[in-house]
Amino acid sequence: MPGFTIALRLSFNSVVAMVVIAALTLPTKSLASSNAPTIAALDSRIVETLIAMELPPVAFTYPGSQYYLSNSSLSGSTNLGLASQPNLELLNQFSPQQILISPYLTQISAQLSGIAKVVILTPYNSEKRTGRWRQLTSFTRKLGKHIGEMKSAESLIRESEHQLQVLRDRLPRDQPPFLIISFMDHRHARVFGNNSMFQGALEQLELTNAWQGQNNHLGFTTVSIDALIDIDARLIILESPYANSPVHEQFFAEGIWGYMRSLQRGDEIYLPATFSHFGALPSARHFAELLVETLEATTS
Repeated sequence: MPGFTIALRLSFNSVVAMVVIAALTLPTKSLASSNAPTIAALDSRIVETLIAMELPPVAFTYPGSQYYLSNSSLSGSTNLGLASQPNLELLNQFSPQQILISPYLTQISAQLSGIAKVVILTPYNSEKRTGRWRQLTSFTRKLGKHIGEMKSAESLIRESEHQLQVLRDRLPRDQPPFLIISFMDHRHARVFGNNSMFQGALEQLELTNAWQGQNNHLGFTTVSIDALIDIDARLIILESPYANSPVHEQFFAEGIWGYMRSLQRGDEIYLPATFSHFGALPSARHFAELLVETLEATTS
């Protein structure tokens, strides 16, 4: 089956990619050694952006799994535990000058403000009507401004946009619309729309998102197979890091998925969970890299 062969080949490529990412993201400077304030980052989008800027925080939280954050880049930082339950006692011992959080932690902002200045940042603002890529770059600039590293922020944005331009030029011609989903169970999936991180990357690659339905401020909605079965598009299946078995096996274990046009003609792509589905610029870049590599492989 074409999709299964692609998945095997991509699994090897993803391992190589992760090794390369770890090597490229080894920090050459730190927040402590720069002019930036000493900070703690309690949000994965903030953490991955700081890593990409080569400014890892002194303390951080994981989003519940470390499947896409480079351990080597955080070797000099302290893990405060899960983002939903950071170790405040340990955080207090670092006496950070700033604590960067997402809006999801506002319920403990009063406790955090007793330790240091609290800054709330997010690239996913439900009130803004600007495009997703613009929100991702705006988030990066705001982060750079708050830590006194605007040059690093602008450099990351330029590098990201240049990288996606190079990837766009590598794309095989005449690409169909793409339907991006994450498998939930045998009859339901998350589908990512025009407010998702993926939309920002697709627009930079000049590709079309086939899902035109509603989505939440994070860019997805959960639907049944009935809502997807008549959409004629190339299917991108995002593997979950929490799945007990490969996602393609789960898909074909339930016969109803086989009625999707893309699956009937073997026109599906499996992408590994080596980036955040709700990430910032680094995750958007990595998604674009994996997608273009896979499309190149299918036409070679």
